[in-house]
Amino acid sequence: MSALGEGIDLKEALRQVRAEGWAHVPEALHVPFDRRLQHEIETGPFAPMPGRVGQVQQEVESYELRGVALDAFPLVQELGQALGAAVKTGAKGMKGVAFAPNHVMVQRFTPGSIGITSHLDGRRFKQLVAIFTTKGSAGFTILQGRRGDADAHFAVKSGSLTLLRAPGFAGAEDGRRFHAIEGPKRGMRYSVTFRMDAR
Repeated sequence: MSALGEGIDLKEALRQVRAEGWAHVPEALHVPFDRRLQHEIETGPFAPMPGRVGQVQQEVESYELRGVALDAFPLVQELGQALGAAVKTGAKGMKGVAFAPNHVMVQRFTPGSIGITSHLDGRRFKQLVAIFTTKGSAGFTILQGRRGDADAHFAVKSGSLTLLRAPGFAGAEDGRRFHAIEGPKRGMRYSVTFRMDAR
């Protein structure tokens, strides 16, 4: 069974990331796989993230996976490998794309929470930030700056993939986009984010 949706092609999404810094793929996960993945990640050691980091406010629980810690999450590993392969295939003909995810953040958002206000992912994460929503739904906004106008606002729903440009993608020195994630209006929202940590 494939982790990603049948016939998924990230070519156009990756070209949008190169041009605009973001892209959204509404149906990226294979539905039966998504259900099994959700069951796996729900067992993880969630802990509250700090309520404020600099100018960023957040209400979310999370845990990180890297190295040997990933061995206990074989479906997360499988998804990361499938994502890496799909990016490699979709980026054929594009220069400066070499995404090999080695860091995973699993997050859980409760209904009515503020989510995470406008922020950038750290510079140490290179090429791409790939966010799969595995359960639930919430609003996601791409912003022109920390307090800038919104360039896009859309719903991230179960099975979707949101891609964000990170330093080094297609030769860009930086190119990160400010973004914000709302808390779900009802029900829990879970996400699995793959990044390439250069440290």
